[in-house]
Amino acid sequence: MYRNGKESIIGFIILLLSVIVVTVAVLNVISNSRVSLAKQSVTVSNLPGGFENFRILHISDLHGLYFGPHQEQVQAAIASAQYDIVCVTGDITGKDGDMGAFSELLRLFGNKPVYFIPGDEDPAALITAPHAGNSPLADYIQEAQSQGAIYLDAPVRIDRGKGTLWLCPAWVYTLNYDGALSAYQTRLSQVEGMEASPERDAALAAVQYQLDQLDRIRQAWRETLESHVHVGMTHVPLDDTVLSALRDWTATDNDSHIVSIALVLAGHTVAGQWRMPSEVGAWFPQDQKVTGLSTTHGISQYISPGLGTSAAIGLPPIRLFNTPTVTLITLTSKLTL
Repeated sequence: MYRNGKESIIGFIILLLSVIVVTVAVLNVISNSRVSLAKQSVTVSNLPGGFENFRILHISDLHGLYFGPHQEQVQAAIASAQYDIVCVTGDITGKDGDMGAFSELLRLFGNKPVYFIPGDEDPAALITAPHAGNSPLADYIQEAQSQGAIYLDAPVRIDRGKGTLWLCPAWVYTLNYDGALSAYQTRLSQVEGMEASPERDAALAAVQYQLDQLDRIRQAWRETLESHVHVGMTHVPLDDTVLSALRDWTATDNDSHIVSIALVLAGHTVAGQWRMPSEVGAWFPQDQKVTGLSTTHGISQYISPGLGTSAAIGLPPIRLFNTPTVTLITLTSKLTL
């Protein structure tokens, strides 16, 4: 009788655990099938009046996923959101650079300006080998451009009233312009000396694009004033070491105007992919490491929770206790809590 009672308890425990596992799995599937909208205010002390309450819809890490055949879940999440621009911080394509899911996403934004950068799991943006077509840009970038999206490979100026905001790929702030120019000019001379071939044509198109890109960056630097506000875009978040180095670097004579950066937008971490409750009101990994707003060395950075899953995280490709999320960021001169 004792044995039967013990077996009954063990059976009950196994049944209870099974019910818990199934319940968690079902709830997690429901959570992953919808998209939430987070809201975040960012205080910018020198924000021009024309940019008060300027709103950025920040999206990251789509990874070629569909939330409904035409991204209906994303559409539902942003249906009531008022925003001025859309910023997409990389990892937009699916396997082998498939652009279908991102194309559907772009259709949601109407005539709103959409700026995007590639991520570490997207195909290389620049093609240096022979391929179909004349552009040195990857097919997925060309497709996005054909839908009106702007590939952010150099600073873009946005004017409102008497104020100016620059949207800028974050790597530009520490660009060694003279070194890059010298390297590209050397490469151009080498390519021009090659015999005619598809390889030469592809290499020439690529280096000419890089030189044009440098020209656009240099022109932006000439126009930039320290009173202008900057929003940087990066796929991989800038860590404390990088932010510290950037801050120290501003003590030297340079064109970066890093002191004018209001905000860095980042992605990549997908909020840790697996979110585990560690104590009441707290989660592991900690938010400041993988998602949300933080300020380091006077530079604010917002890491998007993201929409998809990342192979770079090293976890099975599911989001656990981690609802896919896009963020509405509001710039304000007022202090926020």
